[in-house]
Amino acid sequence: MFSLLLGIALATLPSEQQLQHNYAKAYNESLSQKKPLLVVVGAPWCPACQVLKESTLKPMAKTGELDDVSFVVVNRDESPALAAKLTQGEPLIPQIILFTPGKEGWERRKLRGFQTKQPILALIHKALRGG
Repeated sequence: MFSLLLGIALATLPSEQQLQHNYAKAYNESLSQKKPLLVVVGAPWCPACQVLKESTLKPMAKTGELDDVSFVVVNRDESPALAAKLTQGEPLIPQIILFTPGKEGWERRKLRGFQTKQPILALIHKALRGG
């Protein structure tokens, strides 16, 4: 009985694939749907990155709190050039970067280090309000 319940619980959680879809796909979705682009840069060996993903991002994705943004997780080890460009060369991870279209190109806002959902939601809501 326990394994059946565990299987059901695991099936309802967002998968790694849902959290880590392709950056180009998220970028194009952001443009076509006129959504802000939320990028999390991390690495599998980073404890703060893993806790952020498991305790903050997966629950937010499950409850629909990330539906207003195009969202992608970028693995710094697998895509070092992209990660360096997104983080502007800052080595600290995790970084949560939100890009919104502005008058003179993309506006960039970010949070550094582990975050609970409240600062991430505040960042998203501020961008959606144009603030």
